[in-house]
Parts: sequence; structure tokens; C-alpha cells
Amino acid sequence: MRRFLIGVLACIGGLALLVAVVVAILVSRYISHETELPGRILLTADWRERLSESAAVPSILDLELHPRPTITDIVLALDAAAADPRVRGLLVRLAETSNGFGATQELRDAVKRFRASGKFAIAYADSFGELSSGNEGYYLATAFDEIDLQAVGLVGLTGLALQVPLAHELLASLGIDFEVLRRAEYKTAMETLTDSRLSGPNREQLEALLDTLNGQLVSGIAEGRKLATAQVRDLIDRGPLSSDEARAAMLVDALRYADETTETSISRLGHDAAAVDLRDYAAQRPEPSAPAASVALVRAAGLIVRGEGSLVDGIAADELAGVLGDIADDRHLQAVVLRLDSGGGSAVASETIRHAVQRVQASGKPVIVSMGSTAASGAYWIALAADHIVAQPGTLTGSIGVVAGKPVLAEAWRKLGLNWAELAAGDHADIWSINKPYSPSAKARVDDLVGWLYERFTSLVAESRKLSPEQAREIARGRVWAGARALELGLVDELGGLEEALAA
Repeated sequence: MRRFLIGVLACIGGLALLVAVVVAILVSRYISHETELPGRILLTADWRERLSESAAVPSILDLELHPRPTITDIVLALDAAAADPRVRGLLVRLAETSNGFGATQELRDAVKRFRASGKFAIAYADSFGELSSGNEGYYLATAFDEIDLQAVGLVGLTGLALQVPLAHELLASLGIDFEVLRRAEYKTAMETLTDSRLSGPNREQLEALLDTLNGQLVSGIAEGRKLATAQVRDLIDRGPLSSDEARAAMLVDALRYADETTETSISRLGHDAAAVDLRDYAAQRPEPSAPAASVALVRAAGLIVRGEGSLVDGIAADELAGVLGDIADDRHLQAVVLRLDSGGGSAVASETIRHAVQRVQASGKPVIVSMGSTAASGAYWIALAADHIVAQPGTLTGSIGVVAGKPVLAEAWRKLGLNWAELAAGDHADIWSINKPYSPSAKARVDDLVGWLYERFTSLVAESRKLSPEQAREIARGRVWAGARALELGLVDELGGLEEALAA
């Protein structure tokens, strides 16, 4: 028994030591080490991995000493660096990373503003894809002065493509069916579960989006590399390209290894120059001496859910509403930029957040929405309360529609030999049962609710965006629009990113 107790105490002691070490490491992540920055700085950054729109909650298993910056962290740091005379250049490692078109355009704009301040910016990649597409990574690279590529590397510039899984036949073979009710014909998110081929409206909207985004890709590369758009389209049709082919086509400037690019970049700044990681610089970046206004930046990304949220990343309505409520009560804050990156979620949760935005406005503070790569469906519902909406040309927005339904596993249970005995005390008591389809009256009830929510949504659009009910319904229909087209339709107010939102 004594030996057992000693063993238990040893385990507890070991766990306590482990917890202490982990806590120390996690705390150290958020403590800036105040070392004096050099007089000549080459900022360095690694954007090869996917970047987030919202700060990640640290996990006890996440022992990284430097938390990955968010897209808005990077943008704010680059804008500060552009005005900092100590910072002379920027060197970023890239790859085929896909952050979404809106986020990529946000980063491109920040790099271009940095260059406009008279400083150089160099992008380095060992490869933009290796037997894979590298479209977005290369698109981002073309915002830089110079693109260096490893001698054995590829430029996976192939043009954009969409692949939509359609799993109806697979699910049917397992005995799984779905009953879906929607408003309207372009609200096609559930087609991947219910159909064996693309519907006409879905194909139409996806082809339109693909054409718009591919056009933005081509024009951005043409502008960045000083090529004709016809040349870029021809190179895309020939891609992917080897490093030698890319160099001959003027898609890259030099074939070097990473250490060579770093050495060359530092040498441009003189003997007293040093490389500083953008994250370390951001921790010590100078604050504006006399800010025009105290603006709260609120970042919200992921699925919109009711309540306080869960372990899964997303936008929890009560939590976000609480943050907005605190801002409404804070007399030191004068305005809010709400950064949204979400494909939607619960209509009830979206309304909770929309009301919280209105509370902020009632306190005399304007609310500006800055859209990330996606701000559609429930996220657009929230954005409707804003005083001003800013979207990137490639932001996916709109999707003003409603979809509801449930899986039906009756055939799956039959195949498994599982029988359910169900008792109900009301005509619709079993309306959400996954063991059987809707009854005719239950289906009609759900359809009525979907229609009611859709009318509420389109009415909000008409009221908020100063459109007639007929205009709102025509723009709605569940259709997803690229930001550039959304501006033409009156769904957003301005094209741009965080910079434009802060200016507004």
C-alpha cells in the first residue's frame, strides 16, 4: 500500500511539474522580450502555412513559443513598419498556401502599401506547389518587388478550378437520405448530400464565381509582373512551369536558395542591418503618437452558433454579443471595426449578434464591417446592421437564403437490423426524428418556417441596403456573389480591407 501511495504521489508530482512547465511556456508566448531593435531592419516572415482570421485559443499541447499571427495582425504590423524609418525591407517565405481569395488580396494590399513607402519587399519560395496547384501563393507573391525561387522548384500556375463532392449515391448505398427545404434556388449548400450532379442554378453561380476570381488572378499577376493579360492567360494554360521556364517567362526574378536570398537582402541594407521576425517586431511596434480615434477591432471567424460556444472554433453568439456590449459601455472607444470571416450558421445566433451591433450604434459608436475571404449567409445577416461594409473584390458574400432539413436513417437502421419503437404525444412531437421522413404536415410546417426566415432576411436586406423589396428578392435567391459584383449590386459599400475599414 505504501509503495502504491509513493507511486501515486510521484505521478502527481510529475504531472505538477509538467503543468508548471507548460504554463511557463504558454505564458512566455505572450510576454514580449524587450530587446532593442537595430537601426536598420529587414523584416522577415513565414507565410507558408495557412493564416487565420482570428486569434487561436492556445492549447495545453501547443508549445510553440511564437503564436502564429492573424491576417489582421500582419496587416497592422506591416502598416506600422511602412511608417517606421528603421524598417528598410521585407522578406517573406511563401509556398502554395491557400488562405482564400479575400485574405490573399488583403495581404497583397498590405505589401503594396509597404512598398509604396519606399521600401523593398522580396518573396521567396522553394516551390509554388509540387505536383499541386500554387495559384494563390504565386498571386500573393506578385505583390512583391522581387520573387526568388529555388533552382529546383515549380510555379504551379494553372488557373482556378472547383471540385464539388456529390455524395447522394454513396449515402443512399448506406441507407442514408436527406430531406432538405430551402429558399431559394441558389441556396445549394446541401446539394453535396442530396444530389448526384450539380443543379442548373448551382452550376451557374459557381461558373460565374470561378470566372470572376480567375479574372482577378490574371489581372493581379499581369499588374504585378508587368505582363499583358493575354500573356498571363497563355502561361496559365501552359502551367505548371519549371523554375527555368518561369524565369524565362519573367514570372520570377532569380533562382536562388533561401540562405542566398536572405544574405542578399541583408546586404542591401548595410553592415549594421539585422533580420527581425515580423512577430517580434509587432510585439514592439510603435503606437501612433496621436490617433485620430480609439477604434476597437473585433475579429470573428468560423461557424456561427448559439450560446457560449464550445471547444470547436467558431463565432459564439453570446460571447460576441458580450464583447460588443462591453464596447458599447466603454466611453474611451469611439468606433468599431468588426472583421467577419464566416460562411454562416444559425439564423437565431446571427440575429443575436446583429442586435448587439445595433446596441453599439445606439451608444453613438459607428460599426464598420471588414469582410475576409467569406462573409455570407448568417455573416451577411450580421453585416446588415453595420454603418459601412467593406469587402475585398474576391470576398464571397451574399448567400441571402435559408436551408433546413434533417438526415433520414430509416433504411440504414433496416440494413443494420435495428428497430426503433417511437411514441409521440403530439402531431409534430417527432418532427426532428432522424428515424423517418417528415410527415406531410410536418414538412409543410418546416417549409413555412424556412419561408418566414427568408422573408425576414430579404426584408432586412431591403431596409438596410436601401433597396426595394423586389430588388432585394432578385439579388437574394440564396446566391453567392464575389465582392466586386456585390458592390455593383449594392450589397457592400466599398472594396478594400482593414485599411479602408479603419479609414471609414
